[in-house]
Amino acid sequence: MKLRPILLLFFCLATIALVGWIYYGVTRPALKTAMAPSEEVLHDLDECCRRKYVKAMQYACYAEVAERERECRAAALFRAMAHSERVQEERGASIIGRLGGRYRPPRRIMIFRGTTAGNLRRSLASERRSADSVQLERIDRHVRLGNRLCAEVLIWAAAADMRHRMLLENCRPGSDTEPVRYDVCPHCGNLYESAACDCYCPHCLTDSRRFVRFPLREPSY
Repeated sequence: MKLRPILLLFFCLATIALVGWIYYGVTRPALKTAMAPSEEVLHDLDECCRRKYVKAMQYACYAEVAERERECRAAALFRAMAHSERVQEERGASIIGRLGGRYRPPRRIMIFRGTTAGNLRRSLASERRSADSVQLERIDRHVRLGNRLCAEVLIWAAAADMRHRMLLENCRPGSDTEPVRYDVCPHCGNLYESAACDCYCPHCLTDSRRFVRFPLREPSY
């Protein structure tokens, strides 16, 4: 008779343990879905690099259209922006490699083609969309978490998007009253009008004598 309460107690404990084990097994995959900080860094850097790659390819295509239409100013700006995007993509890719990840650019992208006037409008709309709250939230999160390298890449990318937007707003088709040149910092991708170029890049302190100038040569029409 005394064994019955002991057996019942043992049965209850075993049942509780079994239910707990089943519950843990069911909820464990959900816990795995949250990215570790390192995975989050690699994800955000990869997304930034892929976006920069797409924009670089698009702007290079727009530059070719502008050159055919003899829109010298737009062609130089598109070339400079394409180079700026490539510099930032390469910078982000190098950080991904240093953190143990591997960056792969998109294999297929959609290239829009049109007139220079339409391409300027399309580019301006795209740059305005780049300055969304998601990018700012990512920067703020990585700054708070101390992910300095990731935050630096995202901040430089956001600053370049803003600079591109400002330059696009001042570029109009048929406005080539005088040659306009653009300088690109080879380290962070910062972009200037050559006439307003600083002695050093305010983002990374690179000497302006190392800047890449666009157009590299005068067009031969």
